[in-house]
Amino acid sequence: MIRFFRHIRQNLIMENKTSKYFKYAIGEIILVVAGILIALQVNNWNIKRIERQSEIKYLTNIKLDLQKDLVTLNEQIDVRIKKQNVTKSLISHINGNNIIEDLDKLAKNVFATINEERFTPNNSTYNELASSGNLSLIENDSIKQLLLDLEELYKTNIFAIEHEAFEYKEYINKSLFAYVDLDKLKTIYYEGKSVESQNINFEDFNGLLNSLEYKNGLAISNIISKGFIPMYEKIQDKSTTIINIINKEIQSKND
Repeated sequence: MIRFFRHIRQNLIMENKTSKYFKYAIGEIILVVAGILIALQVNNWNIKRIERQSEIKYLTNIKLDLQKDLVTLNEQIDVRIKKQNVTKSLISHINGNNIIEDLDKLAKNVFATINEERFTPNNSTYNELASSGNLSLIENDSIKQLLLDLEELYKTNIFAIEHEAFEYKEYINKSLFAYVDLDKLKTIYYEGKSVESQNINFEDFNGLLNSLEYKNGLAISNIISKGFIPMYEKIQDKSTTIINIINKEIQSKND
């Protein structure tokens, strides 16, 4: 093809058809420029297509991460409510109200206070997007803003968990280690063994339940658990909103 165009130019020059040569040269330039522009357009289209495929993949994975979180959050809220009930029951017992007559229940409640719960989000897809600089692949600004809001809630969650871990260590764990045999309580809590089989009686809990430090630890635990619930519900709401927007976004890109 190049030889063909070169042959035409040479003939025009040899025939001294200068004006026709310039017209032809301009036409050839226009043709080359048009070819370059078309090639660039095709290349840009391919890049956009690849970017949209990547965006849909990322959005799908983010949705899957959030769906897993919704299940975990439901479990965590349920755990927090149960923890509140346990701590309130023990505080009431210590105060002489609503005395727990069932020793097995008392043993299980006491052991339950040592359990620490934590919500760890499945945000690996978002972290990959942010660290790789590919967050710009997501075209919908609402999704990006909501994901940023969610990350701030995750940070708050981490701070609250660290604070709770410190309170547990200082006010609950130390008292439990000092006053009760956790190995025996563990078999009752996890293995369903009876207090009789472990030779446990109500007097074994006197030192613990008379400890002001332990009572204060229970009060703090109750307050902390109560605070986690609205935060987890807020994370649930934002996660559900993001999932709904992602569904619409993916649908619009596949249409």
